Amino acid sequence: MLLRKRNSMALICLLLACCQKIDLTAEPEDTGVADDSEKPVAIVGTGEGTAECPYTVTDISSLSLSETEEVWVIGYMVGTAPRSLNNAVFTADAGNQSNILLSSDSLCSDIDNCIPVELHTTKLKDSFSVPANNEHFRKCLVVKGIPKTYLYKNGLRNVSAGHWLDGFDISSVAPTIWGSITL
Repeated sequence: MLLRKRNSMALICLLLACCQKIDLTAEPEDTGVADDSEKPVAIVGTGEGTAECPYTVTDISSLSLSETEEVWVIGYMVGTAPRSLNNAVFTADAGNQSNILLSSDSLCSDIDNCIPVELHTTKLKDSFSVPANNEHFRKCLVVKGIPKTYLYKNGLRNVSAGHWLDGFDISSVAPTIWGSITL
């Protein structure tokens, strides 16, 4: 009988040791969405700078920069540029977290076809940097920021929001039929 009690106690201790404390009052964790708005939108590439009609990389490259208004830009994360565009790295094993390079072509490896996007906060670095998001390398995303000169080239600074567009393809489809996504 004593052996049976000891085994029961051991089993109860083991079960209690495996349990996790769950805080039901905590807010849900951020899932890479750096904006409060979650709504379905049909994204088309007309270049208005809105969430529904984001600018493309080509639009930002040729845009006369306002440097005050936030705009949305769509593209593929294709690399990063540690300290200078001359140091651009187009591989998933890059270690730089301070920026990403966006391109309209998911296979781009030419800095002339990219824009730099500054990631100035820890939250943005965790959500969008190459080292923290290897699984999203060469995947589509939309980011919101101010079009400004960054690393001596038209780019985005003061990024305030962004979303990964998993499975979204802008390279082989006409911009007017890109599709819908929940932001």
